[in-house]
Amino acid sequence: MKKKILVLFFTGHLVLIFFQAFWANLDSYWSFHYDETLKIPVLSMFKQNRYTEPYYIFSGINTGYGFYGTHTSTEKYLKIIYLDANDKKIKSDRYFELTGTNAIMRLEGYASFLTNYVAETEKLIELDTTDVSDTSPEVVKLRKRYNYRKDYVVKTLKWLGKQKAKDIPNCTSYTVKIITIVPENVWNRNRNTKPNIYVVQEGTFPVQ
Repeated sequence: MKKKILVLFFTGHLVLIFFQAFWANLDSYWSFHYDETLKIPVLSMFKQNRYTEPYYIFSGINTGYGFYGTHTSTEKYLKIIYLDANDKKIKSDRYFELTGTNAIMRLEGYASFLTNYVAETEKLIELDTTDVSDTSPEVVKLRKRYNYRKDYVVKTLKWLGKQKAKDIPNCTSYTVKIITIVPENVWNRNRNTKPNIYVVQEGTFPVQ
């Protein structure tokens, strides 16, 4: 009996995974070509809504391909550029001289974390409806939190390149960038088009 229950559970779970993938693609296609939300009465009951959302979130189905596949999300990475006294580029490095696969994967994961962190900070500030002249303790604490989040990213970029820059001859400063590749339009894909690069945030620091 226990085995039958487990079989039914995992079968239902896999069906929801395939349904979510199918619905996401179909809905994207429909909204792109017809500029409206796809509505199919029976199937709409199983898509992510207020009734099914708790399970979708708990199981991770709502995260889509990024949860069930590898290297499927938009690529994000860090890049350091070493500069001389005239701000001329000496060399650049995307991997910070890391060579191991595990180390490089961790670096890419951290780049993804920083990108999301910057986006979350911007969203928090955008959603803040408090008045500029409001100096109540709660608001002051909230604004300090925003500044802390922004300073965290700046100091992280500075720390990432600090030691490496000292080892580069004639290097007087360095720039560290958080970069993401802008997703291409899958419906109007041009195979000859180079991917668009977007700098999420960057900072230039003197060698100390």
